[in-house]
Amino acid sequence: MSLPWANADPGRFAVGNRAAESIQSLLTSRALPYLSEKSAKCRPGRWSTQRCLFSVPVQAIPPDMLYDELGRLLFDLGMSRVDAETCLAPLDSCAEETLQCPHYLHLGVEDDRCKVYWEVKKPDSLPGNERFVLYRAWKWRAGESVARSDYVLLPSAREARRAIDDELQAQPDSPLHDLIEQLQVSFALAQTPWPPLTVRIEEVQAGKATGRDSLNLHLHRAGLPLGTLAGPMFSLSREWKAAARDTLISWMAKHGNEILSNLSFGRDETGQPFVTCYHGTTRHHPRHTEHPRYSDRVPGSVERSRPRSASTT
Repeated sequence: MSLPWANADPGRFAVGNRAAESIQSLLTSRALPYLSEKSAKCRPGRWSTQRCLFSVPVQAIPPDMLYDELGRLLFDLGMSRVDAETCLAPLDSCAEETLQCPHYLHLGVEDDRCKVYWEVKKPDSLPGNERFVLYRAWKWRAGESVARSDYVLLPSAREARRAIDDELQAQPDSPLHDLIEQLQVSFALAQTPWPPLTVRIEEVQAGKATGRDSLNLHLHRAGLPLGTLAGPMFSLSREWKAAARDTLISWMAKHGNEILSNLSFGRDETGQPFVTCYHGTTRHHPRHTEHPRYSDRVPGSVERSRPRSASTT
């Protein structure tokens, strides 16, 4: 079965390969429509492209699959039964038709680590200073306790700008500043408001905060190709000694025309800085092979993205 990270070292993390194949097999065996998305993570001394995310609308999932087959999948991927029960608990809110009823299910793999995200619909407005969790995620390796992450929506542009500035101030001399400035300029040229929808990641493991301090920016509305960030990403990799220059050139040559969907940045649980680019969202349907003209999660077809990419080089 073809994996989204076909350009990565297929033997480096065999566990991750098997996990991604298991996820895809479940989705295709049920003939579910789903999205696949690639990503690359840059941090000091390390570069990772063996990462993918599969997304499916909850309303498209047969009810018996949600608890039974999904529960078995989580167990097969090394999640404990207790954690699996907790992970599936958000589905209880669907019976009450609350705002917390999941809208999308995301199943991901990062090297040898598995991930499950429940996404709820973004409300039109939030009363007062209400804390709203847009995504709730469970992340684990077999044999270790699950880390739970809340992706908390920053409700206003002012709060999003402040949060972005705070993260940049924590890395005053980093090329990360150039990367964010490039995004701001590109958003302005695309006539898309800045800042984009932004969430803060709050993570706990074994009942304690992991120390991760990071943000996720939703970039898909601007329809920017990954190549927009080529310069800053090369600078980051060089500064952090993350990967050989030829590795970055090969990655950008292969994926530079693909649309950016999200960008995560900040510091991980060890205090190390990182940047993750999410790109190349593709829509799949086992019964229909034609490429969709438009999707709110696939901002532009491949045909639409190529001219935009070419005009920026």
